[in-house]
Amino acid sequence: MNKNEEITRREFVKQSVVGTAVLAGASSGAMAMASPAAASLPNTVVSALGSLLIPSAPGDPGYKDLEQYGITDYVMKNLLGGGREGAGEEPHPAGGGALAEEFNTAARQFFEGQSFLELDEKQREQYLELIVEGSKIADAKLRAQLQSFYRSARTRILTVYYQNFPENEVKRNAQGETILKPGDTHQITNPNTAKIVTGWDIAGFKGPLEWEEEEQRRAMMQKIHTFWFPGDLAKLTPGKTASPPRKTSDGKDYYDVVVVGGGTAGCIVAGRLAERGINPKTGDRLRVAMIEGGDDWSIRDPGIRPGYGYPTRRRMITNLTYEEVGPEGKSAGYEWPFQGENFRLVGGCSVHFGGNTFLPVEEDFHVYRETSGVDWTFGKFWEAREEIKRIYYVTSMPKETWSKGVQLFNEAARGMGFDVEPSPMVRLNCLDCGFCGEGFLCRYDAKGSSLPWAYLGLNNGLKVIANAEAEKILIEKPAGGRPVATGVVYKDKSGALHEVRAARVIVACGAVGTPLLFYKSGYGPRELLGDKLIVENKNVGANLDGDTNSNTIAAFFPEPIYPPRGSTGFTLFTIKPRPWGELNVQMRVPGLARVSGVKYPHQAALSEFAPDHGWKHKEYMRDGRLRSGFITNRLQVLPWKWRVTPDGRMERVSMDEQRIEAVSKEAADLSYAIYEKMSLKPLRVSRRLRAAKSLSPGHNQGSARAGENREVSVCTSDFDCHDIDHLLITSGASMPRTTFGHGLGPIAVGAAYAWRRMLENHFSKGSSTKGYA
Repeated sequence: MNKNEEITRREFVKQSVVGTAVLAGASSGAMAMASPAAASLPNTVVSALGSLLIPSAPGDPGYKDLEQYGITDYVMKNLLGGGREGAGEEPHPAGGGALAEEFNTAARQFFEGQSFLELDEKQREQYLELIVEGSKIADAKLRAQLQSFYRSARTRILTVYYQNFPENEVKRNAQGETILKPGDTHQITNPNTAKIVTGWDIAGFKGPLEWEEEEQRRAMMQKIHTFWFPGDLAKLTPGKTASPPRKTSDGKDYYDVVVVGGGTAGCIVAGRLAERGINPKTGDRLRVAMIEGGDDWSIRDPGIRPGYGYPTRRRMITNLTYEEVGPEGKSAGYEWPFQGENFRLVGGCSVHFGGNTFLPVEEDFHVYRETSGVDWTFGKFWEAREEIKRIYYVTSMPKETWSKGVQLFNEAARGMGFDVEPSPMVRLNCLDCGFCGEGFLCRYDAKGSSLPWAYLGLNNGLKVIANAEAEKILIEKPAGGRPVATGVVYKDKSGALHEVRAARVIVACGAVGTPLLFYKSGYGPRELLGDKLIVENKNVGANLDGDTNSNTIAAFFPEPIYPPRGSTGFTLFTIKPRPWGELNVQMRVPGLARVSGVKYPHQAALSEFAPDHGWKHKEYMRDGRLRSGFITNRLQVLPWKWRVTPDGRMERVSMDEQRIEAVSKEAADLSYAIYEKMSLKPLRVSRRLRAAKSLSPGHNQGSARAGENREVSVCTSDFDCHDIDHLLITSGASMPRTTFGHGLGPIAVGAAYAWRRMLENHFSKGSSTKGYA
């Protein structure tokens, strides 16, 4: 091998042209496949690379042992930008096949004329190391292409293998429902078997609970929890149907109120108004419709039984995040097309968030008032907070669910004088199964959500119009009068448009979806809408705010700090003492279920702590995911401003970069100090820190915020639109900004307060009858 040999771009292209011919007559190493046909060369290269990344030995199967099941064909399907599981690389103009050929023939300049497929195993490892290091490849363009192909191929190969191929998918019917095994009465959706040794087996990962283990954990957790709730949290009344709409003179469906958005806030408001509201003109029970862009299978079961679950949700929620149809993979039909939003599904974010919820406290209301002049106080919201605490069941996980990693964090942080406390969570009869966060729903109905309010509404005549995306709010401008919202135009699943009329329209479409709907309706800033403007308000889409993880400081320990199953409880503390102010930092060490880098084998395989390839990587996979931990630095109340653009982007308007960088560094340094203080010292600690400009908001709020006047806000403290009569707003959009209470807590509490104000102002005896039919 001539290590110092260099090659020009022209020479490389010439070698690529004749590569196949040379390969056919060349000698091969131990892993080579002789005389591949030109059409199969890319597959042959990827197959050889897979065997190198995940080696095999007698009694220790690897990548090549799955070739009989078509693993390389499956890998190639989405390699280089072709699908959701790809590495995120841009597709090469000539396609992945051209890059694979380049990868094969480029080895010749370093290995005495031998291509990658002609090298023995040791030489192939040297070639990979040469590409990763990069300095010996003089041609910058060639170096970039080889590294791009290798990164993409490595990511795709490791992801597919450790996602349990070929037992990586559950089968679904045309309606998206899991096809169960004959005789299965428990809706078990774990596709793994003992017939094949897969990546899950190598990593010792069992996947979703089988029924026997589920029963064992249920019995165990009943003893651990201080309270176990018997029966159903919510239940449908048999035979109850939705109240039919009236008809307008021109044949349109008419409801007293239409709630646009069936997510966290929409379910709470629609459910309570259907239960308690009346038409102030007639005294009749309100006719309420809720329009939701996603499906409604989350409310098709007759009840919600915490710790057990009902058949439809158990069947639809598989706890797998693969290329299958379903909300867990954010597949087509479930993923909103704009940034910052969640799955299209009745219940919205409340059915697939992680479960940790921080309700607004006194400091939050101070920030709300200071931000936009709302008249909100902790006392005014007391009943709303209690409602959410009770029905979401805000609690903390028992100490028995704290992993060794959490205990190490607690011990070290308390030794440094910090007040560590359990994270509040919304879980009732939790099985501590480990599948509660990072985009997964709870198949056991144990995680708090807004679905109980949807059930309440269904029991009181609520009409759920699912798979219906709102196109615009109908806004009329009478001569000499104020603009009035009179209804909604929505598009059904087939693409057909429908118009529904209402006396009141409540928009609950989230922090991004709300301004987007307003833009399409002609409501917003003149500079963004131009000649499409009907009603102007500069604050629509502006004032978007959120918190952010400045850094997630990872560490790799000499022994497992998490068990293979469970350990979802975790703890936290804040850097600043109360009362917290701007740029507070919440420090927390997540439980296993909330750590995306260690939860699944295919995520651990791509960890920064994982060796690059080969036997070292395979040995890491035996327990590496259980030896990794994280300290998360969450920045709260940041000095920045964002807005939502008409194409759904979150656009930064301003940022105090210097102050954010300083606090971010302080939090990172504290994280390093905590690791140093631990009784079990990490072997490695990540030093990857994020620049302030790379940060973007999460738990977004404020894009149609409530406030004292239209100069600073979009709606009043009572959620009535400043500019358009009979239009009301609730969701993260109406909360003035993201504060110390984060997650779904402020949104749910805001909605619980909103329905009370709406009920008094619009849907009770003595309310205005204007607009009612």
